[in-house]
Amino acid sequence: MGTATVEVSGAQAAEWAAELQAVLAANVRPGENVSPVEVRRSAEMVVAVIGLVFAGVDTAKTIWDWSHSRREEGVTVTVLLSDGTRLNLSVVGQGQLEIAFRQNQSQQR
Repeated sequence: MGTATVEVSGAQAAEWAAELQAVLAANVRPGENVSPVEVRRSAEMVVAVIGLVFAGVDTAKTIWDWSHSRREEGVTVTVLLSDGTRLNLSVVGQGQLEIAFRQNQSQQR
C-alpha cells in the first residue's frame, strides 16, 4: 500500500475536492482508504485536501482523468506522496504520475 495527499485548489476548491473524493471513494478497492475532504484556508487561497491509502496505479489514473477533465475550469491538483514527492498535475504527465505511485507503493512494503 502507498499513501498520498491530494491538494485541490482554485476558485471552487472545496466543491471540486468533494467531487474528486466521491469519485475516488466509488473506485476504492479492498484495503484502500479515502479520507473526508479537509479545507485549509489562507489569505491567498483555499486548498481542499484528501488523504489516500492506495494499492495500485488505478488511483493515479482516476486522479489524472478527473483533474484533466476540470483543467479548463481553473482547478489545480497537487499530489504529495509519503516519500516527499510533490507532483503538480498541470506539469506532470500521466505516465510520470503512475510511476511515482508505483514507486511509493513499493517503498511502503
